[in-house]
Amino acid sequence: MIYSIIFIYLLTLCISFDFLKVKGPKNFFYYFSMIILILVAGLRWKVGGDSLGYQERFEKLIYPIFQFGNIDFVKIGWEPGYVLINSICKTIVPEFWFFQLVQATFVQIILFQFFKRYTPFYFTAVLFYSVIYYFYFNMEILREIFTICIFVRFMFPALAEGKTKKYYLINVFLIFFHNSAIILLLFPFLSKFSLNKKGIITLVILMFLITTIFSIFPNIINIFSFTEGLSSKFAKYSKYSLSINGMIYNFIIFAVIPYYLIRLNKKYYNKLDFEKLIFPYFFVISIYIAYSGFGRFINYFGLFMLVFFVNTLYLIMHVKVFKEIRIPLILLLSFGTLYYKYQYYSISYDYIVRNTTKFNMYYPYSSIFNKEDYYRFRATVYTRSMSDSYNNSGKNKK
Repeated sequence: MIYSIIFIYLLTLCISFDFLKVKGPKNFFYYFSMIILILVAGLRWKVGGDSLGYQERFEKLIYPIFQFGNIDFVKIGWEPGYVLINSICKTIVPEFWFFQLVQATFVQIILFQFFKRYTPFYFTAVLFYSVIYYFYFNMEILREIFTICIFVRFMFPALAEGKTKKYYLINVFLIFFHNSAIILLLFPFLSKFSLNKKGIITLVILMFLITTIFSIFPNIINIFSFTEGLSSKFAKYSKYSLSINGMIYNFIIFAVIPYYLIRLNKKYYNKLDFEKLIFPYFFVISIYIAYSGFGRFINYFGLFMLVFFVNTLYLIMHVKVFKEIRIPLILLLSFGTLYYKYQYYSISYDYIVRNTTKFNMYYPYSSIFNKEDYYRFRATVYTRSMSDSYNNSGKNKK
C-alpha cells in the first residue's frame, strides 16, 4: 500500500508540474518527495535482498570505531572504506537502521541534486527512478551505490571539464569503497572516442580483442586485479554468459535503441550533456552482451540513462515531426521501459517459497516501528536464490 501511495503522489507531481506546467511550490513538493524516499528506505526493517546480508554483518562483524582494529576484513568481505563508514555509524547508534538512514539520506540528496541539474523535468525523473532504481539502489547494492553517487556528483563533472588528475584521484579513493570502481579508470581514455564510423570500428576491434583474449587466457584478468577479492569478482562475472537469443535481446535493448535515441537527440541539440559517456557506455555494453555477469558495471550509467531517457520523452513531445505519433511513441517507450523492469520484479521464487516473486523481497513493507516478521521468508528466498545463482553460473554458457 505504501508503495502505491508514493507512486500515485509522484505521478500526480509529474503530470502537474512537468506535463501540464502547473504553477506552484515546485521546490517544496520536490524536496518533500526526497524526504519521503529517505524515510521509506532509511526506516525499513529487513526489506530487500542484499540488505539482509548487510544487516547481519553489521550486527555481528562490525565494531565501533574505537575497536576498529578488531574487525576481521577477510571474514566480512567488504572494502575498508565501506567498513569504516559502517563502524562510524555503529559508534553513533549501534543499530542498523541508523546506518540505513544515513545512507538513504546521502543517496537521495545526491540523486535529487543530479536530476535537478540535468533535466528540467525532474519530477518525471524521480517518478521513473522510484520504479526502476529505488529498490535496487537503496535496498540491494548498498556498497556500490556509494561509489555511483560519488561518480555522479564529482567524477563525471571532472571528466566533462577535462580535470583528469581530480578524476583519477577520486577514482583511486573509490576503489577502497567498492572494487567495481576499477572500471572507471578506463573512462577518460574511452571518452576520447566518438560514436562515429571510426569509433564504431574501434569499438568492434576492442571487443574482438577482449573476447578473444578472455577466451584463450581466462585468467589474464588477474594481472590487472589489485586484490585477491577483485580477482575472484572478475572470475565470477566472466562465468556468466547468455544464449544467442539472450545476446540479441540485450543488443537491441541496450545498444540499438539507445543508439537511435542518441542520434535523435544529436539532431536537435548541438551538444549532449553526457557526450563524454557515450563511448564508455557502448564499450561496457559490448562486454555485457558477451559476458552478462559484467552487467553490474552498467549501474554507473543508470542515472545518466534515466535522465537522457526523460529528456528524450519531452523532446518527442515538442518536436513537430512526431506530432501525429508523439503520444503512442511516448507511451511505447515508457511502458516498454517499465515492462523491462516488471520482468525483473516478477521473477518467480515459487520453487523456494510458494507464491513469491522478486518483488516480495520489498513487499509487504515493514518498518523499524513494527518489525513485522516478513524477513523470515525473505531470508529463505535470498539465501537459496544466491546459492542457486552461484552454482548455476558455470552452466549458463551456451
